[in-house]
Amino acid sequence: MPESRALLYVHMNPAPDAEDDLNAWYDQHAQARLALPGINTAARYKNVAPGGAPYLALYDLDDVDTLQSDAYLSLRAREIPKDEGLMGRLTLLDRRVYRALDIGQAWTAPWTEHAPFIVSMTMDPRPDMVDDWHAWYHEEHIPMLMRIPGWRRIRRFEQMEGTRPSFLAIHELESLDIFGSQGFRDAVGTPWRNKVFGYVTRRERLTFGLLKGY
Repeated sequence: MPESRALLYVHMNPAPDAEDDLNAWYDQHAQARLALPGINTAARYKNVAPGGAPYLALYDLDDVDTLQSDAYLSLRAREIPKDEGLMGRLTLLDRRVYRALDIGQAWTAPWTEHAPFIVSMTMDPRPDMVDDWHAWYHEEHIPMLMRIPGWRRIRRFEQMEGTRPSFLAIHELESLDIFGSQGFRDAVGTPWRNKVFGYVTRRERLTFGLLKGY
């Protein structure tokens, strides 16, 4: 299957009495979307580190226009009346749409349908440093991370809808043990990396384990 060119990314935080209902509801919700043209994969992840939303859903899309198709908009219109009760029991619903960057590069090649662990990293580089930020990823950060055994894929995106930082990187990992490796310590300790973190105005780093793939 060709690489998807867009991503639907959704954080959810249910009220304590709504968690079981959310998990039961999501199976039908995800499968209804997978039945539509242009939605290629669906997976849910659970936060495994302190801080941030407890749940994440990811949908790989043919392109950002998939979410403006008649089929998708009709599905959402039918669902809204049925889902209002559950949606009202969420303390967070953070929906973002991204277009993919770096398509066709070696580090974006799929290796499994649903990665067992992901790190979601969002950043807003200062406008005058965006070119340097991309260069850091391409020339240093990605090569260093991809040399670490178990660091299997890196996908980067630019936000098209949403209010969070402009750029997203999804890192797919075999194991969280990677974070104790010398290779990881080297990758996050370079002068260029420190320079980048000095000019990034907003960032968010979250770590998730696979809950269910569809």
